[in-house]
Amino acid sequence: MKIVCTGYGIFAPNTRSIDQYLFNLKNGVCTLKVVEGMGPKGESTIAGLIQDEDLEQIEADDKLKRLPKVTKMGVAAVKEAIASSGLDVRHKKVGLFFGSSLGATGEKLYQDSIHYANQELYRKVSLIFSHYANYHSITAAIGHYIGARGVEKTITTGCTSSLEAVEDAILYLKSGKVDVAIVGGTDSPICNATTYAFAKTKTIPLNQTLEEGAVPFQKGSKGFAMSEAAGAIVLEREEDAVQRKADIKGEIVDVVSNNDGINIFSLDGSGDQMLNALKEVTSGRKPDYINSQALGIELNDQIEQRCSKQLFNHEVPYTSIKSMYGNPFGVIGILQVISSLLSLQYGFIPPTIRTTRRGYEEMNIITETIYREVHEVAITNHGFGGNNACAYMKKYIKS
Repeated sequence: MKIVCTGYGIFAPNTRSIDQYLFNLKNGVCTLKVVEGMGPKGESTIAGLIQDEDLEQIEADDKLKRLPKVTKMGVAAVKEAIASSGLDVRHKKVGLFFGSSLGATGEKLYQDSIHYANQELYRKVSLIFSHYANYHSITAAIGHYIGARGVEKTITTGCTSSLEAVEDAILYLKSGKVDVAIVGGTDSPICNATTYAFAKTKTIPLNQTLEEGAVPFQKGSKGFAMSEAAGAIVLEREEDAVQRKADIKGEIVDVVSNNDGINIFSLDGSGDQMLNALKEVTSGRKPDYINSQALGIELNDQIEQRCSKQLFNHEVPYTSIKSMYGNPFGVIGILQVISSLLSLQYGFIPPTIRTTRRGYEEMNIITETIYREVHEVAITNHGFGGNNACAYMKKYIKS
């Protein structure tokens, strides 16, 4: 049984539609910027931000006004995905699977309510704070907006959340429990708390330029770029999509996930479990390229280098869209899926921009857009907490 994608949508920095995403990927557009004064001692850092004015069109809908920013972004992505699929969800057995790493924890209302509660200022705590604190309220609100009333799941496994949402959705589709799966992720957690937390662990770049910091596959990069985004896809069984004459974007062959299995306060430098996941999902196949989790943290990027050597002898090209979009936490997996689908459809490999490849010269890293037929893509994804998730995707060929 083939599982195929029939629709997709996105809401990200400098990206309000799939068409914009396609343009940015083809042209290597950097949506990140240096933000002054964000660090704990007033340092700059690199981030991908969605500004309040970017939400004005969404907020014009009265039904969305009280919802957190992270939910509004998710709604925007899902709306575009459903429109792209040409699907009427009202008469289908729909499953909604959404991933989020930190939910609405970066929102001012959330942060203020905690502050007021700690000060015992009961009357100042927002009436809707509990929904900002509850991750599943994001998925439930998206489901209500689109009229879904079936299976609704929220997956929160760090940065692998949305890719593992795809894994769960495939299982539900193959079992027959749902007929259509709307799958995605949304995260908007950037605030002092998250900035300071990652600064403590020395995993975000402080006082580095765009040429120096948050650069995948470049020795000397001092960490990743925090970002915010939402993305969504529509998945169906092939026979259902063909029967309704849907425009099929590509096939999701498989998703494999596991955990490093080490103490959460430690880091696994071996990459054994990432290697195992990628080996299992590729199953001896050689993809046209790897859509990589590399993000500018040396340990993560070196694990990618090890996988490239041991599984493909550095023959398979690697690229990382995080060079353009940073790491939007639990959303990055679905953004990688969508970028891979566009690559399969339009025949190109997006570049890893900004990198000099210093320290990774042996790898086959794509630094300029390559236009050619793409038939198969593998994705690597790693999350805070030790989860690894890898996916394998193919250009759609009718059975």
